[in-house]
Amino acid sequence: MSKENAYVMTYTGKMFNPFYPDENLICVEDIAHALSMQCRYNGHMNKFYSVAEHSIDVVLVLRMLGLSPRTQLLGLLHDASEAYLSDIPAPIKQCFPEYKKLEDTLSMVIYNKLHPLCGELSVNDFYYVNIVDKEIAILESRKLMRVADWNNRETSFNITFHCRESNEAKEMYLRLYRTLLEEIIYEQTRN
Repeated sequence: MSKENAYVMTYTGKMFNPFYPDENLICVEDIAHALSMQCRYNGHMNKFYSVAEHSIDVVLVLRMLGLSPRTQLLGLLHDASEAYLSDIPAPIKQCFPEYKKLEDTLSMVIYNKLHPLCGELSVNDFYYVNIVDKEIAILESRKLMRVADWNNRETSFNITFHCRESNEAKEMYLRLYRTLLEEIIYEQTRN
């Protein structure tokens, strides 16, 4: 099969080609649904913990740290490309530079479509999301995988993992997306 014909059918019935992403076919409902059905760490967890819930937790920590709704929305969407490509463990992903390029390109198309301030995102926004994402990964490994090696690594915060059912994580993701959009719009009207 060629890249030109590499379509996947989404939850809402769209035919989407991640190699040639059409921004008009991207919708938050597909992303929330798919991420809520995917378990982190390729399923090697003690409990089901979805990529959607992970993304929600990233937002909650960014909010706790006092970062802007703009940065929080980036945090919610930081793994959105996995709705179309699936989650691949980071050590394996690093061995496939073409995959990483595809993921990065798709992520930018998703940000353009779903983040109203995409053009205003800064290196700092990405930096804060990346730091929180990495620290949450340490906590996930420690608490949800019980990997002893992770106990030695410090984090600047601690959180409780709820391991929600997929439908609950999906609804929370969608609510949080709408809330962050409203907060961004409100913030823009104040400035």
